[in-house]
Amino acid sequence: MIRSLFVLSLIMLSACQSNRLVELDYQPGYNFHNVHSWQWAQPAIQFAPDNAENTSDLDAQRVRSAISEQLLQQGLQHSSSGAPIQVRAWLISESQQQRTDIQQNAYWGGAWGPTIRTDSYEITQHIQKLQIDILDSSNQQLIWRASDSWLLPQQRISPSARDAKLREQVQHILQHFPPQ
Repeated sequence: MIRSLFVLSLIMLSACQSNRLVELDYQPGYNFHNVHSWQWAQPAIQFAPDNAENTSDLDAQRVRSAISEQLLQQGLQHSSSGAPIQVRAWLISESQQQRTDIQQNAYWGGAWGPTIRTDSYEITQHIQKLQIDILDSSNQQLIWRASDSWLLPQQRISPSARDAKLREQVQHILQHFPPQ
């Protein structure tokens, strides 16, 4: 009973994690305020690891659409060529194992008095990370990068819920572009 309550509380706490920006980096000398258009880098969306289980044309289209809409809302026009910046996104899937040890004091003890018992629990969390890179079109150098990650739910989610989550993450990341 205690074990299941503990595992449940760990899952609940991890689900309540705030969406924090994991990484934000940019080239300080670049003049981002003169940028008014953008284009997709080739390839536009990449997956890591690049295997059939993680690669999804549907997710790629969702991310492309969300990025296009968000950049348009921020006043940047999409261009098929000649734009000063290029955008590339990565969807990265990874699994992390977390081990927790709980020590309990058995007050009744055995013949030798009270004892301490240690229980270990391992939880595997599946995490997805969205990373957006912005490159200088003239030299293909990275000038801005931001990423955010979130826990994937244990059960499958609907396509509309997946789309909403990816749009939320894109908005959360691109709110930091251009850097102030």
